[in-house]
Amino acid sequence: MIKRDHAAASVSQTSGMPFRALLLSIILMPVCCFWAGDSGVDRIFSLMVPPVVLTLFLIVINIPLRRFLPRSAFTQKELVIFFSMQAVACAISSEWLDVINPYMYSYGLYANVSPDYKTKVLPYISSWLFFKNANGLRDFRNGGYGFMYFLGHLGIWWPKIFAWTLIVTVVCFAMLCINSLMRDEWTNREKLAFPIIQLPIAMTQEGGSGAFWKSRWMWGAFIVIAIIDLLNGFAFFHPSLPMINVRFLGDMSLWFPSPPWNQIGWTPIGFFPFIAAIGLFMPTDLLFSLIFFFFFRKAQQVIAASLGYEQGVFGGGGLVPSPPYFSEQSWGAFIGLFVTAIWVSRGYLKELWEEIMTKGTPDKRLVPQRFAFIGLIGSMVALGFIGWAIGLPFYFVVGYEALFLVFSVALTRLRAQLGPPTHEMAFMGPNQLLVDFHGTEGVSSADVARTVTTFYFMNRIHRTDPMPDQLEAIKMGEMSKVNQRWMFFSVLLATVLGSILGHLVRIYLGYRWTPSNTGGDTTGVITQLTGSARGPNYTAIAMVVAGFAFVMLLDFIRFRVPGFPFHPAGYALAMNFGVDYYWFGLLVVLIVKVLVQRYYGLKGYEKLRMVAFGLILGEFVIETLWSGYSMWTHTATYSISINGRMGWNQ
Repeated sequence: MIKRDHAAASVSQTSGMPFRALLLSIILMPVCCFWAGDSGVDRIFSLMVPPVVLTLFLIVINIPLRRFLPRSAFTQKELVIFFSMQAVACAISSEWLDVINPYMYSYGLYANVSPDYKTKVLPYISSWLFFKNANGLRDFRNGGYGFMYFLGHLGIWWPKIFAWTLIVTVVCFAMLCINSLMRDEWTNREKLAFPIIQLPIAMTQEGGSGAFWKSRWMWGAFIVIAIIDLLNGFAFFHPSLPMINVRFLGDMSLWFPSPPWNQIGWTPIGFFPFIAAIGLFMPTDLLFSLIFFFFFRKAQQVIAASLGYEQGVFGGGGLVPSPPYFSEQSWGAFIGLFVTAIWVSRGYLKELWEEIMTKGTPDKRLVPQRFAFIGLIGSMVALGFIGWAIGLPFYFVVGYEALFLVFSVALTRLRAQLGPPTHEMAFMGPNQLLVDFHGTEGVSSADVARTVTTFYFMNRIHRTDPMPDQLEAIKMGEMSKVNQRWMFFSVLLATVLGSILGHLVRIYLGYRWTPSNTGGDTTGVITQLTGSARGPNYTAIAMVVAGFAFVMLLDFIRFRVPGFPFHPAGYALAMNFGVDYYWFGLLVVLIVKVLVQRYYGLKGYEKLRMVAFGLILGEFVIETLWSGYSMWTHTATYSISINGRMGWNQ
């Protein structure tokens, strides 16, 4: 059976759940979810703005409490629970809901202006999940209504909200069970670094009164970047004012006007101080690898263009892939990372299985491993029955979800180990593998439509995949001595509330400002897949295998050659769009980090860490001001984000 020495050392005896933290989390969660839904630019990176700033709000309240009512002051345990619940709810109510909620109504509401909805979607989708006509939605389509009107017309929405919340909760419960099963291995045995949680942990130490808050280096960086962002914000409204550009500095693609070099696609030179600061906590080998493989990807685009394959931003891809097959390379790389994670954990997994089979004597402060295992199996079975209920084969849905969990497990461990600022992985999902390996021959239009519309949230983008936030919550709970069973419950509660609140926010914004018609994305995919039958794409399959083999090769060398600079996670991340925004900032950080560590040692690096903390916190605080103004007035403002409020490449 699994030895509990590691776990016992990291989880002390607790009297129960700090209910005040739970109550505060529930009270402020609507603010977090509204922020995530209305200002999407602030939650598209690994460390999201709303959870950090809301936790900072409690820390500020803690100042007079510590002075005048010390017994009522928030403890680190309470602040960690609060941050963890906000982070999970923010992740749930972000990009998954960006996909799910508009499709819930778009097909029925806009059927008259989008003829493909009537022929390719509406005959097949379930009324359990989607509106199939515009009945009761005409006022929603017109917009211009206030909050009370929205509350009075929620009746038709609740069945759809609860149905989708059930699906999201079951998927996330499977993720949470996996994280619980692997908790001891990833947090205590392998001792993954968890770079993303360094700022929240530093902020909450001693209830928000630790050494972090007394650092002159932190406050100096905070003040400097806050002044810059304030100045840039005012210059956004008044162009006559000077601006200190710390976002996009240029575009390398403009330097190469002649073919095939001009096919490298958009290659911005972006700095983004807070992203560069997050990158400081990444291991040096990943920083180097991420930058190296980014240019390796661009080189592939040039080579493919020279062979006659036109390139764009993504360099060939989609469900009809073309050279250089970046989605296929990415899938192969992530499968390789998953296999490596299983191989490294093989001893632990053997012990884990013995405990599951014998039940063991689990610590009452920890989630029983048998419970987590049964929960995982039960989640997969439940998803299979949900798929069957909407007309899809039971085993197909179970396999589909298993593919998605393979990707999410690899992504979660990658983020816990290496802490990349973002993990976009655009348009990558199970659909890609199924089309490449099986094709569409023999697949009915009904199955295609139901799969694409129901599971598109697993295929669109993965910057706010909730599984990494779950594991980070578990790790922060360990570090602050939170009972793990209560943390499990808190994360699950945040999942349910995050989904419900995410839907409500978007429905309210629709009644207030008119909803968008977004069903064209899925309809385009359905048209592409049903337009002509195709068999397996053997070239694409070969590229998946090549990506897998390359990761295995890099790991084989890394395990045998100390100091080998190429990390397979850098390859997995860089093969998909996302690093493009901020590679230059990471290059600057890599140079500064190496120089400081070499010439100033640990003391110099500790000061550099405090500067990084100050940059992140300063930018997040000022971003709160500009986001608040933008949400209040419904106008565009300056943003620190990689996406501007007026466009993804602003």
